[in-house]
This record gives sequence, C-alpha cells and structure tokens, in this order.
Amino acid sequence: MRIELLQYLIELDTIDSTNEYLKSNYRKLPNFTIVKANYQTNGHGQFGRGWESNNNENLMFSILVKKNLPFITNDINPIIVSAIFNTLDEFDIDAQFKYPNDIFIGNRKIAGILIETKYDNNDLEYMIIGIGLNINQEKFETLSAISLKQIIKKEIDSNHVFKRLVKHISNNVLLANLMKIGEEN
Repeated sequence: MRIELLQYLIELDTIDSTNEYLKSNYRKLPNFTIVKANYQTNGHGQFGRGWESNNNENLMFSILVKKNLPFITNDINPIIVSAIFNTLDEFDIDAQFKYPNDIFIGNRKIAGILIETKYDNNDLEYMIIGIGLNINQEKFETLSAISLKQIIKKEIDSNHVFKRLVKHISNNVLLANLMKIGEEN
C-alpha cells in the first residue's frame, strides 16, 4: 500500500494552527491531507504549550489520517520520529528523541510533534499529526531552541526539507503497513 502524501496539500500563508484547521475540517477533507503554513498565530505543542516561529522561517504542517490506518496506531510516534531523524541525517545532524514528542540537538529543541486523535466509541475518527521543525530562524525567545541554519551556518530551502521529510514519512508508513500485514497473517 503506497501512500502519496503530497497528493492533498493545502498551503496557507497564515493560519491560527494547522492542527486546528484539520480538526475543524476533517469530515470534508480526504485521508492524508497535509496543511502547511508559513506562519501560525496560535501554533502549539502538547498541553497547549506555544510553538515559537517567525513568519516564513520554519516548517509547520499537519497531516490528517482518517479511519482504516495503514499502520498500528501506536506506531505513529516512531514513524514520525524516525522520519525527522532521517531528514536531519541528510544534513549530518545527530538528533535525540525526548519523550513524548520532542527532537533535540544537544540540549536545544529543533522539532516538536503533536499527535491528536478523536474516537467515536472505539473507532478512530481521525489522527492529526502536527510537526514543527526549525529551519532558518536564528533568534528565539527561549535559549533552548535551535534551527538547521544555526547548526550548518547557511540558509536552507524549507520546501526541500519538507519534501524530504514527507518522503521519509511515506516510506515509514509503507514499512509499518508491511509489518502490520505480516502480523495479521
């Protein structure tokens, strides 16, 4: 089961939150819709913690997954974390995962993941995977954040990083699907 994640891409200049957009519109959007924004006015992480990002300097997007998951629900965090690691590895950057949803370089955060789900009884209505990855921002209000540009000392094409990250996510979903099929047989 090959999944083409960029088939349904909504690109927005400014929005309150890509996760909130998908939560409000999930019924009418196709499975695996991605909403990507240049700026979020109310981007947030787990427990409503804010996500600091300057306009057009970082990668912020969310993926909608609805019903009939091609993977086991608990596999989503490893799928996304591994994809971020693979993307950072293309820049020779060694990252660490800090449970439950942060990616660090040393003691500074470069990425965050927010996974939100909605169930109807025991049936999954949706899973929304929000990803924030610091690309070109150089100054942060908090000293505990870092960007790719700060690490490799040059401007990065955020669309290239986005396409590579989505490709790694697609590959990981395919692998998880193959593992799920193997377990069912």
